[in-house]
Amino acid sequence: MNFRRIILAIGIASIVSVSTYAQDAADPRVAEALDSLGIKYSVNSSNNYKVVYRMDNDPDRSHLVFVVSKTSIYRSVEIREIWSIAAILDEYPDSEMIHRLLSMNSTTKIGAWAIEESEDGEIWLMYTTKILAGLKPEELKDTIYFVAEVCDEMEAELVGDDNY
Repeated sequence: MNFRRIILAIGIASIVSVSTYAQDAADPRVAEALDSLGIKYSVNSSNNYKVVYRMDNDPDRSHLVFVVSKTSIYRSVEIREIWSIAAILDEYPDSEMIHRLLSMNSTTKIGAWAIEESEDGEIWLMYTTKILAGLKPEELKDTIYFVAEVCDEMEAELVGDDNY
């Protein structure tokens, strides 16, 4: 009986250490996909990928998008988040803007608007997608660009400048 417990403990420790390692490293599948398309990126201290795209409709504008290395599992589906900031606000948007964002969410095919409060108390208006982690390189590229495009349009409207 003790032998089984020891084997079980070793098995659990192995799973935990593999999971911890996977969470503490940038997902090489993302690098492989981006590299295969010649897309430049960097990896931040959270091991997430940072991709900056120039906007097709305005080459003077660009937008930063994060591709999260850590994935989530729901049953047999591995999910990755891709997100970007459209604006950093001093306070939560008014009800009219919240209604507008929710209305936009209902017609958008990929992703949704979200609002998060940073540790510093800033209000982040962001766009996020949760997609299959194993997308083909071209699909990943198109999803990243979509997030950049949606956020940049909102940034231009709300902020005016090209900050993000």
